[in-house]
Parts: sequence; structure tokens; C-alpha cells
Amino acid sequence: MLSAAASASALAMNQSIAVPPLKKGTRGVAVANPPVPHPPGHACVVTLYKHMAFGAHGSSAAQKAHPHQWSFSPSAQCSGPWSKIVLEANFSVTPGRQYDRTASIWLDGVNIFYGTTQEPSAHVSPHWRVERNLTDYASLFRHAGKGTVILDNYINHVDNGVIHSSARLLFYPAAKGASTPAPANHVYGLDSSPRGDVADVQNSHDTLAHTFSLPRNIEHAYLDVIAQSQATDEQWYMCIDNADLARTRYFSLGPPASGDPLEQCGNTSFREVEVSIDGQPAGRAPVYPWTYTGGVDPYLWRPTPDIQTLNFVPYRINLTPFAALLDNGRPHTISVRVIDAHHYFSLAANLLVYLDHGRKVLTGRLIQNTLATHRARFAPHTQRHWKNSAHRHINGNVNVTEQGDYVIAGLLHTSHGLIRTRVQQHSTFLNQQQFLHPNASLYREIIHQNTLVTDTVTTSRNGKVSTHVRHLHYPLLVDVTKHMKANGSFTAVITMQQSYIKRLDNTRDSHTIFWSRLNDARNTHDSVVFNATGTALSDSRDQHSDQTYHFRDSQGSCYMRRVDARSGAVSSITSGIGCPGGVNHLHGDSWPNAM
Repeated sequence: MLSAAASASALAMNQSIAVPPLKKGTRGVAVANPPVPHPPGHACVVTLYKHMAFGAHGSSAAQKAHPHQWSFSPSAQCSGPWSKIVLEANFSVTPGRQYDRTASIWLDGVNIFYGTTQEPSAHVSPHWRVERNLTDYASLFRHAGKGTVILDNYINHVDNGVIHSSARLLFYPAAKGASTPAPANHVYGLDSSPRGDVADVQNSHDTLAHTFSLPRNIEHAYLDVIAQSQATDEQWYMCIDNADLARTRYFSLGPPASGDPLEQCGNTSFREVEVSIDGQPAGRAPVYPWTYTGGVDPYLWRPTPDIQTLNFVPYRINLTPFAALLDNGRPHTISVRVIDAHHYFSLAANLLVYLDHGRKVLTGRLIQNTLATHRARFAPHTQRHWKNSAHRHINGNVNVTEQGDYVIAGLLHTSHGLIRTRVQQHSTFLNQQQFLHPNASLYREIIHQNTLVTDTVTTSRNGKVSTHVRHLHYPLLVDVTKHMKANGSFTAVITMQQSYIKRLDNTRDSHTIFWSRLNDARNTHDSVVFNATGTALSDSRDQHSDQTYHFRDSQGSCYMRRVDARSGAVSSITSGIGCPGGVNHLHGDSWPNAM
């Protein structure tokens, strides 16, 4: 057990693993993402754990490591009030060979970090830092607690990379007289473990669920959700309708399944999260198509991993229309599932509640829920068109579409008046898979996927109306050409393009009070030789990639950085283009990495 205790004066003594600076020639980890903006002034530091080694834990089959445990004790010097709380976690992998591994950090059953690791190589030991803004979770750090780190790593004579990690919290004190953020009054993890653990769901029916006895004066409620694809579902965007599995299996670069190399996966290419309260549908969230550093072709992700791969961003679902239900004094079960999951997804979810301190009990009602009343409308649709050519060579398309619109609304009598909250979501999903097999030695698959979601939250109180609009766009292109050889091995020419595009617009009585724009784009290409089983790669050629991260907001923030790489090393870095004076600037209150 490690006891966490530190003070502002200990800042210099608690530096964690040094992360090499990003520069031309970097081969470890090179990302364009900015760190979480840190406010001015000195932070009070509390170390969570130091220099933990994740070696031969669990087994390669069970994929269950023994958790590393630690204890948290709030420091008197870090008592607050706080302007911002930042989690800073550092990771490294020794040179050699190791798979990408899932890492998560928990405190009292609440998930405070979730991501995966960078794969090393024989002569490269990656080091990287992840940060997360935990200001909304401030109530979690006001009392002693029990923490754990879960990192499933397995060591043998081939996979010999040992992973190390350290983590700490940085508490930035609020300036005198300055207003401070209003964090959640309570944060609850949905997992049943008191320390926290990842929940695996194998299919659409399995759920991560927890029954709560909650305060009766909840005014606002939110659920932060992470759904990580695993095993056969790892590259779920390459999956296909079960009726088309047999004819498309030789196109696949998906994970091996049940002993079959590069097996195609079923249940269509659609995945989505659904949240329920007491069995009633309460919200939906898209699944971001993360690709981990061993996915498709590991050379694609050296030294720049895919978007968010090392640090997943949760999706925040507004549950406020259900506040009156949660306030009725009865136990309530909140559950999360993944629609069309197919072995399997790992889930983490945190419930955040904000209380009305002017009343002990709030009343109201749910007045509309079209997600529950029109549930059948949200089923995905599959269309296919196959053309059989000479010698049984096939060409065709399989397209999956889904469109969903719902409104959930509720009213609540509070100490400061009647509040009406209306949550509306409009979403569209399209996955187009084109298959070309003109001769016996060539297979080409092209996937165009687009996920668009707009969440609009309208709040009315005492004649005043505020709106919060979040628009998300997840475009993805996967283009794979396989040139087969007589011995079963093949050369794969792979191009992947992906973006995470987010727009936020907040208004009050039709006047804009805040806006932000984020476009995180990633392009990568490689030509690599696979052995006949698809389990070994060699002779990577023409590997090149780039990532461009561009963020602006109404507070004056402007950040642009582009990282180009070739043959596994950074070839150029560009910063500040389009920003005033050509210089990046992030306001201390900006959330470029937020939900």
C-alpha cells in the first residue's frame, strides 16, 4: 500500500517519470494534443502512487491482472477552494515486445482515468504523460479513500515489456475573491467493487448496473461513460452482418477469433451505448472508433497513436430530466449496455449529482421520453449488393445505417423556482463497406464510416432560457488492399484517416455566452507483410502519418499543432498556424480535452 500525502512545497520533490520532449526524431510517443491548461500559480501536489511496475500478472488468456492498490489521504495544505484539479499520470514501457494493454485508475469505485498503452519495439522504450481535468470530481478528494490501478500485462519469453506508472493530483487554489467552479456534490461509480473495476459485457443483454439510494434533493444529474471495444469487437467498425461473414472473411484484418486467423466479426458494424434507469431508456451515446497501438497494423501508430488511444474521453449523458424520479426516496438502478456488442466491450461509468441546498426534498415529474416510447425506431438497417464475377470473384457493398431522434423532458420544483429541462438528441450513423476481389490474389476493402450526434439541452427557469448544444462528428476511412502469396502470407497496403470533431455552443436568452471548436485529425499509411496466420508482421515500407489538433474558444484560446512522422520517427512539428501572432495560447479555464 502507498500512502498519498504531499504539500505545495513538495512539488519539486514529487516529479514523476520524466517524459522526453517532443522533437524531430522522436520515436517513443509523439502526439499533437495539448496538455490540460493549468491555472497560474503553484499547485498543491498529492502523490497517488509512484513507480509501480506491471509485470507478470494474470494470464494471457484470462486478461485479468492483480490490481495494484494504494490509499488516498487528503492533505491539510490542499484543503481548497480549488480553481482546478488535474490528474497527471506517467507511463513507460521497457524496450522489447509487448501488446497494447488497457490501463485504468480508480478511487473509491470511481474511474478517474481510462486508456491503453503504447507498444514498444526492440530499441524504443516509450514514455508518455496523460492528464485529465477532474475539477467536477472535487468532492471525491475531500475524504480518505482506497484506490487501485488495473493494468493487464503479461510477461513471457516473447512478450517481455514491463510497464511502469506513477500518478499524482495537482490542486490549484482559487485566487482570493475569484469565483470557483461548482463541482458535483457526489460522484458515484457504477461498478460493484468498492475500489473499482472494469465491467465486461459480452453481448447486447449484459449490463454494467448499480442500485443507488440517493439524496432526495438532486437538481442535476449526469453520467460519464466509457465503452472500450475488446477482443473480437476490437475493430468493431470492420465487423459485418452475420449473413455476410463467410464471403468477406478473407478481406479482414480483424483480431484472430477462436483460433481462426484474422477472422471477420459479426453483429453488423453498428455499436452504441444505451443508459437506462430502472429499466427505462434514459439516454444514448455513440461509441468512438478507437484503434489501439497493436490494432490493424502496429506500424501505423509509431510514434503517433490513434486519436485518444492513450487517454479516452468519456461521453457525458445528461440525466437531469429524471431528477424528480431520483428524488423520490426509493432505490434506483442505473445500467449501461452496448447495443450489438459481440465479444466484447469493457465499461466504466460515473454518476455525478448536484444538489439543491435550499430544500431537503425536491418534487416534479418526467413529462416526455420518446426514447422509451419509440424504441423500435432506433434499429440499424443493413443493405447489401453483391455482384458475382468470373471464377467466383466477388464485388459488392454492405451498408449499415441508423438514425435516431429522441426527446426527454422533465420538470422540477426547486428552492429557486420551477425548472424545466429538455434533452434532445439527433444522431445518424453510416458504415459503408466496399469489397473488391478482381482476381485470386487481390482483396481490397474500403470502409467509410460517419457518426454524427447533436445533443441540445434546454433549461427554462423563471422565464429565462439557456441552451447547451454539443455537436460531434466521428469520420473514419479504412482502406486495405491485400496482395496474397502462394504460401498464405500477404502484403497489406493500409490507409486510415480519422477525426474527432466537436462544437460547443452555450446561449442564454438567445445570447451566446460560450463557444468552442475542436478538430483532431489523424492520417496514417503503411505497407507491411503479414505471415499466413496474420500474427506476425515484417518489412514495413512507406510508413508515414500526421496528426493535426486545432482548438479555439470564445475565451481567446487558440491552439494548433501538427506532428508528421515517417518510418517510425517524427519528421516535422508545426505549431501556432492560424493563431494570433502564430503562437498557441490556452486560457486557464478552457477544456480542449473535455466531454
